[in-house]
Amino acid sequence: MKVYIVRHTSVVLDGNETCYGFSDVQTRESFEQEAEQTKQTLETLLRGEAPVEAVFTSPLSRAAKLAAYVGYPDAQRDDRLKEMNFGAWELRPWAELMQGKSYEEFFSYYIDHPTPGGESLMMQYERVRDFILEQKAWGYSSILVFCHGGVINCARALSGECELRNAFALLPGFGSVTELEF
Repeated sequence: MKVYIVRHTSVVLDGNETCYGFSDVQTRESFEQEAEQTKQTLETLLRGEAPVEAVFTSPLSRAAKLAAYVGYPDAQRDDRLKEMNFGAWELRPWAELMQGKSYEEFFSYYIDHPTPGGESLMMQYERVRDFILEQKAWGYSSILVFCHGGVINCARALSGECELRNAFALLPGFGSVTELEF
């Protein structure tokens, strides 16, 4: 099954400074310009290909808004496509949360351990895996998904493109389209 995964456009918060995942963060004022570029990328990528058989989106507005803009206002919303739930960390500064620990040391713990009141990276990976396996079981040969960087990285690891532990070193850009095969 071919999966085209689109990351939402940029948001008003800087993810390098502020932790956000499940929070419904709004897009920047540049949304239309960014969304138009994503729309053109998708049109070019899908031209000449068999049409996608189903379109899905995270219910968070930053993903659903992009799906609607590029022509899929009725994309099926699926909670498994939400970004990682950081629980008590949501909307707090990373500097406050990391408290002097190295990036690698800090995040390696949360691969298997849930954040306070949230989920672990493995929990997110398992829900993304369940979503992909369900669509594959439906017999789709090609789907389109609008979601978040963490979801894309979990899917990349599931496809064998990278290891989950290293996936975030290459976070896909805002508005980018990642093509994976399952």
